[in-house]
Amino acid sequence: MTDPVSSRPPFDRERSQRSGAYRAHSWSRRSKLLLLLVLVLVLIDFFTAVLLGTQVYTLNRQNQTLRSSLAQTEEKLQQVTPELQKLRVDLEELIRGKLPRLRKLEYDRVLSLDDQYLKNITFTEIINRDRRGYEYKLVVQNNTGAPLWPEIQLLIFNELGIQVGNAEIGTRQPNALKAGSLGVGEVRSYTASMDLADKAATPAYFMIRLPEPSGGKTVSLETEEGR
Repeated sequence: MTDPVSSRPPFDRERSQRSGAYRAHSWSRRSKLLLLLVLVLVLIDFFTAVLLGTQVYTLNRQNQTLRSSLAQTEEKLQQVTPELQKLRVDLEELIRGKLPRLRKLEYDRVLSLDDQYLKNITFTEIINRDRRGYEYKLVVQNNTGAPLWPEIQLLIFNELGIQVGNAEIGTRQPNALKAGSLGVGEVRSYTASMDLADKAATPAYFMIRLPEPSGGKTVSLETEEGR
């Protein structure tokens, strides 16, 4: 029996051999490309892992450094806080020794005055974006047997006892609030903003003066501590 391959013409056998060799060469080239692609992906994963590991290590070191710095800062702050409190107390005593009639300015609290026709005063801090403003609400009451005309001077001081602003009611100052006659037993309130010479100043103390009707000396309200 004749072999089918050997019985083919020489031209067909040669073409069949070339076709097989081409297919083998094509598969070999494809395998190399796939192997190269796999190697590239492995290298990318490797360097990515190395980079991430380095970043995590760096962040951990930075975190440890920041925690150490924070702990040192808190320790220093705890050491300094008592000294700062003592300095603040000493400063307040010095200011009140120099100006004993000052009262501590507190916000959103009704501060009792109870002096002549002055009843109480409330201070409010107004924050509008990056600007700060300050308002007061002063309540007066006529407990006398005759009408009276309020004349009030409100003086504002900073934490060093330096006057930084003022407000006036019923006086002859151009910016003073107008105050009409206060009838017997009448209660009235005056609300306005405080005029600060230094807009960056922070009010810390206040004093209220009542000019006498004769235009002579004034009467200043003392703190409870100064009385």
